[in-house]
Amino acid sequence: MLFRTRDLLVRQRTQTINALRGHLAEFGVIAPQGPVHVERLALEDPDLDLPDAVRELAVLLLDQIAWREDRWP
Repeated sequence: MLFRTRDLLVRQRTQTINALRGHLAEFGVIAPQGPVHVERLALEDPDLDLPDAVRELAVLLLDQIAWREDRWP
């Protein structure tokens, strides 16, 4: 059960990262693949002209990614 649960959480993290990358790519925010590049999607650049809803949803997805990484690195 432990291995299957870890596998599930890793797959969910990967899906969430890919979803975030895809959604932000629609607004011109591009980052390479892989969990190591997630920090590029943090939207810390105030010059990015993104709707507030996009920023809020990105933060939601980033929180989910961080939650999974804290439990199963």
